[in-house]
Amino acid sequence: MINFKNKSFCFTGKLAELKRTQAEREVRSRDGFSQKIINKELNYLVLGSIASNGWRYGDYGNKIIKAKQLIESGAELKIISEKDFMLGLETIIPSDSGEIDEKLLICRYKALFVNGNVDLNGLEDFLELIKDTSSSHISATIEEPYIYQDLYNEFSTEDLNNLLLFQCRIVKHFDLDANSQEFVDTIAKGFESIEGLDGDIFWTEKKEGSASFAKLLQDIPLKTKLTN
Repeated sequence: MINFKNKSFCFTGKLAELKRTQAEREVRSRDGFSQKIINKELNYLVLGSIASNGWRYGDYGNKIIKAKQLIESGAELKIISEKDFMLGLETIIPSDSGEIDEKLLICRYKALFVNGNVDLNGLEDFLELIKDTSSSHISATIEEPYIYQDLYNEFSTEDLNNLLLFQCRIVKHFDLDANSQEFVDTIAKGFESIEGLDGDIFWTEKKEGSASFAKLLQDIPLKTKLTN
């Protein structure tokens, strides 16, 4: 779990969902602060989801290399992904979070799959269908998972050769007293119907802070296109 209060954040790489100044503002709104340099006082180094070409081969650049050295020497510094940073923004509300007049259902789906074994066009069609029929905000990506294993300590027992990582966040507005389970089941069944895709779905309902997060989503472009 990411903590923001009185914690320092530094960003490197290109963020996919927010501009860096927006991300820094979201940190400040949760009583944290940002800095530009890597030192032992830093708490979190956030890596943008748009990876540099060299990252695949361990050529991470000065900020990441310095952070890894500090961690090895005992610094209480964590290297986190942009997706984990966004999850932190979902979970920790800003100091001024706005009124509670609705709730947000936030579904996350994550799956490793063999490159070439998933019907990506069918997956895109499903995401478009959900977007168009439910007025949901969708952000979906396919990435090579090597960084998650090397820097974030995920998939430590997996052989990642020829595997890709699909991740998706679906956010839908509901009335405060509405039951969202049917929508969650629809999402789960839709992913289950995609041949070659077998992942995990997680969801949460957000009431407190829903207005501020909904406002943030307005600045994040929808992304359902997975193929060129």
